[in-house]
Amino acid sequence: MTQKFNCPNCGAPIEYAGEQETVTCSFCNSQVRAPAEILQEVKTKKLTSQAKVWLIVFLLIILVPTCIGFGGTILGILGGLLGTLVGILAPFMGQ
Repeated sequence: MTQKFNCPNCGAPIEYAGEQETVTCSFCNSQVRAPAEILQEVKTKKLTSQAKVWLIVFLLIILVPTCIGFGGTILGILGGLLGTLVGILAPFMGQ
């Protein structure tokens, strides 16, 4: 996301894309450091983007398989209990 600020030397508008901390003014050709607020905003956006990636990785690699495994465990326990109950009650149902 491109942000704009004015050159402190000549006042011309400068577009800052966030690649580096300094930008060259196209009017006076001076090296200008982007304002601290803009640098902080760009840094925050990059960290937020990285956090989203790590959250997706966590969900897909750790949480989803764990939930699937836990669900399978619960179904296995319920199936075992049902089988035991049927085994106990079966002799009484046949008469």
